[in-house]
Amino acid sequence: MDKKSLRQLFLAEREKLPKARHRMYNHLLMEGVRLVLKTHPIKKIGIFYPIKNEVDVRDLGDSYQLHYPKIEDGQLVFYEDNGRFKKAALGVPEPVDSKKVNKADLDALIIPGLVFDDALYRLGYGKGYYDAYLKDYQGTKIGVCFEKFRVEALPNKPHDIPMDYLVTDNQVYVSRHDEL
Repeated sequence: MDKKSLRQLFLAEREKLPKARHRMYNHLLMEGVRLVLKTHPIKKIGIFYPIKNEVDVRDLGDSYQLHYPKIEDGQLVFYEDNGRFKKAALGVPEPVDSKKVNKADLDALIIPGLVFDDALYRLGYGKGYYDAYLKDYQGTKIGVCFEKFRVEALPNKPHDIPMDYLVTDNQVYVSRHDEL
């Protein structure tokens, strides 16, 4: 199956997820995210504003400095969380009247995906913003999705970037790319 077909399939499946089940899965996933974060000296985290029934990690603001992405000149840029957002062209709430943060200042990024594979590669919405941003990112890369949105393998290209961790409602997966 090609990436476009996989996107349609998993987006439709995720949008059908009942609210009560989503809350339960999200609660379990957040326990894993907090566990991973505690194993690293992390203060500043780049996260995302959830859309289309995505995982919601915004509760991390009680323990960490959060930063949200914005698309500027075709590139992903992160800004400090000041609680003010405005819907952007793609329908994603983006920060407004906030201070831009340098990529090197973010200790970790929590990255959404429609689906992840066993090698911790992700399939997103297809715009390539995260892969471009991650190309030279040195911090900890944490993918998040519900366990039912994992597959054995995804089609990927040389520019695709695997995660260091994948956290689901069922397990924390650790990258083995350094072993290869």
